[in-house]
Amino acid sequence: MTAKVKLPGIEIFMSKVDEDNFSKALVDYSQEIKFIDNYVWDKPDPPVRNSISLCYGAINSNVTIINSDITSISDYKNNYVFPRPNNAGFSGSFVGKGLVQFIHSKEAGFATGCLKNGTISASYKPAEDPETDAFVKAVWKIFKKGAKKVYAINPETGELYRDKPETRYFAWPDAAKIYDGTDGRYLTATAFNFYIAK
Repeated sequence: MTAKVKLPGIEIFMSKVDEDNFSKALVDYSQEIKFIDNYVWDKPDPPVRNSISLCYGAINSNVTIINSDITSISDYKNNYVFPRPNNAGFSGSFVGKGLVQFIHSKEAGFATGCLKNGTISASYKPAEDPETDAFVKAVWKIFKKGAKKVYAINPETGELYRDKPETRYFAWPDAAKIYDGTDGRYLTATAFNFYIAK
């Protein structure tokens, strides 16, 4: 029987302040956690940073959170970095042993002054990779410990659509404070979905 693939994911709202605080919480959990600024590189050497908030080397930067106890940086370079077609640089994988993908929240192009969600996700086979399973669960626990609940809101009236929070969306404190509905600043996922956190 083929081992089952697990694909956990959380939709997130975070400012750079939140990203830095989340990074510090992860490193407090394990000094072996590093952050790779993932975009198209000129050389096959992944740029390793001390914080997610420093992973903005290109306009399309995202982040690979790596537990170097499971996959060392040198192993990542050897096994998870690959050349782009037509000699167009190099890219690193977001998926693999000891890896978690982090996509930045960013200003919404369809709603001025609003913050569009990012994502934290992973893909692995728990039965074959218990180390990554434990790592992913720890990352999720640390994220949720610092997060606030998110509520759908009608931006025209300022009223919540329902009293229950969203189950897939979470915001960290700084983003929640900035994008609280004041002066039209909301958390958003699409042009039709706006939120606040509390």
